[in-house]
Amino acid sequence: MIKKNDNLTIEIENVTAKGFGIAKIEDFVLFTEGGLPGDKLAVKVIKVKKTYGYGKIQRIISPSPHRIQSPCPVSDKCGGCQWQHCEYQAQLGFKKQIVTDALTRLGGLSNPPVEDVIGMEIPQPYRNKAVFPVVPSEDGFAIGMYAPRSHRIIPIEECAIQHPAHVPVIKIVGDFMRRHKIQPYDEITHSGTVRHIIVRTSRATGEIMVVLVINADNLPKENKLAAALTDIGITTVIINSHKAKSNTIMGETFRTLTGEGYIREKIGQIWYRLSAPSFFQINPVQTEVLYDIAVSMANLTGSEVVVDAHVGVGGVALAAAAKARQVIGIDIVQEAISDAEKNAALNNITNAKFIRGAAEEVIPEMLSNSNPPDTVFLDPPRKGCDKSLLDALITAKIKTIVYISCDPATLARDIKILTQDGYSLITARPVDMFPMTGKVETVALLHYTGVI
Repeated sequence: MIKKNDNLTIEIENVTAKGFGIAKIEDFVLFTEGGLPGDKLAVKVIKVKKTYGYGKIQRIISPSPHRIQSPCPVSDKCGGCQWQHCEYQAQLGFKKQIVTDALTRLGGLSNPPVEDVIGMEIPQPYRNKAVFPVVPSEDGFAIGMYAPRSHRIIPIEECAIQHPAHVPVIKIVGDFMRRHKIQPYDEITHSGTVRHIIVRTSRATGEIMVVLVINADNLPKENKLAAALTDIGITTVIINSHKAKSNTIMGETFRTLTGEGYIREKIGQIWYRLSAPSFFQINPVQTEVLYDIAVSMANLTGSEVVVDAHVGVGGVALAAAAKARQVIGIDIVQEAISDAEKNAALNNITNAKFIRGAAEEVIPEMLSNSNPPDTVFLDPPRKGCDKSLLDALITAKIKTIVYISCDPATLARDIKILTQDGYSLITARPVDMFPMTGKVETVALLHYTGVI
């Protein structure tokens, strides 16, 4: 019987999407942060449930053949990466197995058709967006990244996966706060001012956006801060007022201090205008790969009506527009729809229209009142698709569904629903959008065959 505080010797057999190594001790599963397949470890058991528990590495007895020296000095403390200590090609193999296991265990598929993961030639830095929390500390405040599963901040002076422009913003804002005695936001007392610093960059133009999320309408001396940020190359500075007692990152009110209030990015041949609240993929190099795969899987001939159920600022819909008769994009965020409309005009795309609303509400109504589209792109958040949306697609017998997922578990759950009602999974192609982490994006192609 394994108990808390037991000291064990284990061998890691596999990994999870959250970066835990998996070891089996008879019928008990021990998850150990930082463990890699092939590691032999001395661990201390720190948490025990009925059939599983968690261990902490005390000593590496013999290392995995995939283990390398991490290039990041805080990777063992910061929650941003899980696999800086793992060689990159091995990460790609782990991710293929994670997708395969999810489709098998949760999706109910035997030998699911999962292709090799498409990785990056140069896997870091790759992130075009950073969100830095600002929290109270013994020294007044701390800015950095959260430690895993906590609200404890790990200060950072460099970050291997972030665009080089991101981290210098921390110093500028931190120095400004100290000089003008501006307090960080305290989520317990709901006092203080600065909540988050968000930085977003463009690979195509070099433009950089900084969003200062504050528990107020205005930031003291805010124009001086905007000038200091402009001096280091920031092209637009935005104040986001977020005064609600909420753990959401941003509020609903935005005010531009300098610049245009947006940046522009180019993916393939399409230009995208990105405003502060609009969702966009965080890896521009792999986004082009992702969109190319999704559009290719749809096999469009120019005669199809295509729906993008989670369109964001235009995303796959605009990439597919040149090969479709009409594209219709749906998104619940009004700013994203506004950006999508501007992006269509920016690219002289005239066969696209955009609707604001929840996909699970708009699409069932759309399908009940008009002929069904030929193809539907799904690109939902991590929670996956609402069942009412899937039921509507099944009822309408949509011929082709291209499902872009950032979570193998919810992808598998939704594919199980679709394949139990007439759809066949033709292929699943993982794309490594998040090197050095256990996360993986997957593009899945499903056809309606009517065979259950």
